[in-house]
Amino acid sequence: MKIFITISRLIVGSLFIVSGLIKCNDTIGFSYKLNDYFAQDVLNLEFLIPYSLLLAVCICVVEIVLGVAVIFGLKSKLSSALILLMMLFFTWLTWYTSSCLVAQDAAGRLGQEFTQNCVTDCGCFGDALKLAPKESFYKDLFLLIFTIPLFFFAFKNKIQKNTKTQDWFYMIASSVLIFGFGVLVIGWWFTLIFSMVLFAVVFLIKNNTKGDWLSLLAAYVICLGFTYYCLENLPLKDFRAYKIGDNFQENMTLPADAQKAVTDYIWTYKLEGKEQTITDRGRGPEKYDEIVGVETIIITEGDEPKIQDFTIESEDEDLTQQFLELEKLVMIVSYSLEKADPDGMKALKLMADEAQEKGYTVIGLTASGEKKKKEVREVYSLDFDFYLCDEKVLKTVVRSNPGVLILEKGTVTQKVHWNDIDDLEF
Repeated sequence: MKIFITISRLIVGSLFIVSGLIKCNDTIGFSYKLNDYFAQDVLNLEFLIPYSLLLAVCICVVEIVLGVAVIFGLKSKLSSALILLMMLFFTWLTWYTSSCLVAQDAAGRLGQEFTQNCVTDCGCFGDALKLAPKESFYKDLFLLIFTIPLFFFAFKNKIQKNTKTQDWFYMIASSVLIFGFGVLVIGWWFTLIFSMVLFAVVFLIKNNTKGDWLSLLAAYVICLGFTYYCLENLPLKDFRAYKIGDNFQENMTLPADAQKAVTDYIWTYKLEGKEQTITDRGRGPEKYDEIVGVETIIITEGDEPKIQDFTIESEDEDLTQQFLELEKLVMIVSYSLEKADPDGMKALKLMADEAQEKGYTVIGLTASGEKKKKEVREVYSLDFDFYLCDEKVLKTVVRSNPGVLILEKGTVTQKVHWNDIDDLEF
């Protein structure tokens, strides 16, 4: 059992560190996911929406600190209790999410109206690793196998603070696990580097001051500092389909070898006065007097383009391909002009003027209406037009309002938060 508890501490602690770090990297994205859950037609907790970013920061940072506490054996009763509470809540949440999708699918097959909205993924690992709600639920059940014993053993005083020798063992073993998941699976070396720095700081404070709370406070400050940096700039690692080096057109299409969806068609038809059914892959009955109805069941999901809903539209036409073919394009993104940072909007003027002088086409993208577009152009003396794009898509394109992308024939060459507009090179 002692070996099992050691393994449990390593698995839970390492996974919490990587999961929390991925979300700290993109706290704004995680806050959007919380807003999806807070919506009226999901959990009906709309009063929490104004605090979603604060909640996102707290959850992400605490998740890492709890992972550190488990690794070093610090405040084991409190840390194991908080971890168990988090795991029970997220297990319920992923069960709720997966059950909603099952009910939605069943209602669709029966032709019934389904008024509830379902969240399609829990955001456990942000955009780094997309898990279906059912997969997330099974993942949480798996983790409960380790977190429940940790809780009981901690409250029986069988999980003590590490000795210095034990610290070395746990730090090395945890680093190996973080390398396996954070580097080999997620593909982000920073997870290992950050963890090693975090371990070193906690190790030094813990073994030189004997201050458990001071060690955890240091971990908290480091994680909060990293989170703040990503909020004030852009995520250190961009896992989305609009990152530097990606091409919009390529990500909007599927390759020739893409997996196609496999769908069963259940045909109900009448032949010679008798109602019959057959199941095939879409051809339908060879002979029939009347088709009564047809149902479809997706056997295997097909591949989907990385970018599905991105458009650049005027009031009259779709200009997406026209702009994405340009050699020099500056794309200013503001999902909501009403919520755009005034300092950021002021900074756009000089940047846009410089870009136009150097032969760049400058456009804005927003989900705001024509009245607001006109008002913003007049207030900030902006000499470029705003075009329409879906708000959710724009929130995905760049985690800044406003944010700026430089494209060459659809390929992103530069991408900055409005705080870093001066870093752009034309």
